[in-house]
Amino acid sequence: MADKRSRRISTFGSRITSLVSVALVLILLGLASLMGLAGKNLTDDVRRNLGFIVKMERDCPDAAINTVKQALLASPSVERLTFSSADDIMEQESQYLGEEIGALLDANPYSAEFDVKVRPAYATPDSIEAAVEFFSSMAGVDEIVTESAVIEGVDSTLRRLGAVLLIVAAILLAVSVALINNTISLSIYARRFVIHTMKLVGATGGFIRRPFLRAGALNGVVAGVGASAFLVLARIYAASLDPMLAQALPWTWTAAVCVALVMLGAAICVLTAAFATNRYLRASYDEMFLK
Repeated sequence: MADKRSRRISTFGSRITSLVSVALVLILLGLASLMGLAGKNLTDDVRRNLGFIVKMERDCPDAAINTVKQALLASPSVERLTFSSADDIMEQESQYLGEEIGALLDANPYSAEFDVKVRPAYATPDSIEAAVEFFSSMAGVDEIVTESAVIEGVDSTLRRLGAVLLIVAAILLAVSVALINNTISLSIYARRFVIHTMKLVGATGGFIRRPFLRAGALNGVVAGVGASAFLVLARIYAASLDPMLAQALPWTWTAAVCVALVMLGAAICVLTAAFATNRYLRASYDEMFLK
């Protein structure tokens, strides 16, 4: 009676250990995913602030300005634009200098311009250069000003950052699969003689495998739910520290990561349980002591 109770406690303890181990691994993977998504959102925000300024010729007719405006709005690379007339620019400069420029000059020395911001997908040196070349040829355009050095620097930095995050994510996924595999395999290893006994009484492979697969799926789902709850609390806490994190990581993305963790946890645990169970289904009694 005491031996049966101790075995029951030992089995329960191994299941709890397996559950906690899987949950911790999923938390690590979930945190990496959230950081990657937040980084992507912040990267897109940086790219949205890149663009160029289209300066129109002085005394350019309104028809030419409207033509350029419609072309900019129709361009797939343009995210948004701001138009400033010559009078608007003179007023801004007067406010900046603290002196009325118009009273000192006979004519307005400024010209109308468009401040153009491109979409994140087009915020690369080649794409912006292509857009500049196209709009430069339009009637009424005097020049187009770009910050080439800034654009190239930002693009290079963001590309390196994306490559580093991708490598880290791949490493974490490989480590997560390996750790979950070892955890589930050790749990089934503790019950390898139960599998052998069921084989001796004539149980089929599917019958023996089924409860281990169900247990693996349940462990994966419970671990995924636990990891998701931790991530939700971490997201709430992080957003309370910095509101920008709430904008960089919306709840829809957090929910998607949580659902993915539950599904991934269940899938990895079921596959690992299937491989481990099949290993002991094929093993002989003597091999049970060697594995």
